[in-house]
Amino acid sequence: MSNHGGGPGAGRAGLGARLLAVPLRWLGVGTGVAGLAASSLFGGLETVAKPEVPTVEVGQRVDGGPWQVTVTGSSLVGKLPRLYLADGKRWLTVLATIENTADESRTDFDDAVRLAGVGGVTREQPSHVVLVRDGTKPDYLNPGLPERLAFLWEQDDGTAVPETVTVQVWGTTRRLDTVGDRWEWLDPERRAEVRVPVRDRRAG
Repeated sequence: MSNHGGGPGAGRAGLGARLLAVPLRWLGVGTGVAGLAASSLFGGLETVAKPEVPTVEVGQRVDGGPWQVTVTGSSLVGKLPRLYLADGKRWLTVLATIENTADESRTDFDDAVRLAGVGGVTREQPSHVVLVRDGTKPDYLNPGLPERLAFLWEQDDGTAVPETVTVQVWGTTRRLDTVGDRWEWLDPERRAEVRVPVRDRRAG
């Protein structure tokens, strides 16, 4: 007997019998794959371009949920009380008013402000965040109580003093976490950029 094209499953009737014998979940997977293939042919899977991150003015408030962020200035300073500064380094600071708009106290305020493309700085996120009013490090920020904060980065002292720095304001979105089945602030993304003039205050 031939091993090609014969036997009980041959012909149109045999094909129908084989399809009926396939579990329905297989057909569901196959239909989904076929749908994806067809969708890709007609551009259905094209990535939707995100809108460009807006550039805002110094002093303009930005919604960085769960924060309202207002960047107010930037400066270079030398040694500061309570903070260790390595030899050959200086502090590059960004001042911002941060208001917690969530329903609970939060500790992740250091994620709200970052730097981009600044020479002599090795990381985007700050090394320290302190309260402007007394120079201490806050453990958390309470809802509805704006605080003036200084975000600090170590910068190589041999780097030319920048005229401006690009400050990024980051935020998250409150949505249902499908894994934990609870509402969380997720999906961090840039919300705005601010071009901030830098003042050299090391001499005074």
